[in-house]
Amino acid sequence: MAGLIEKSVLLGIGILTLTRDKVAQAVDKLVEEGEVKADEAPNVVERLVARGEEEREAVRQMIRDELEKARMNIPVVSRKDIEALSQKIDELAAKVEALTKES
Repeated sequence: MAGLIEKSVLLGIGILTLTRDKVAQAVDKLVEEGEVKADEAPNVVERLVARGEEEREAVRQMIRDELEKARMNIPVVSRKDIEALSQKIDELAAKVEALTKES
């Protein structure tokens, strides 16, 4: 699981470094090489940027999911639980005190 998270983070970092300008530069190079038509370049840039944003969000969601799974496996006591236990302790202490006074 740690390997999956690490790969996801690295992928996300790689996607984050691909700014719109860098994508445009790469597409411009493809236009120069004849791989992409000049009139298609803006559309290609938009699709690649959109795909990068989708991938980035997918990585974020994957990380959130893995963190949630990990959190579910860690026993965590809430403030409400602590307050309830504190109240029970106070009640038991009062009962013990009442019983000792009766004796």
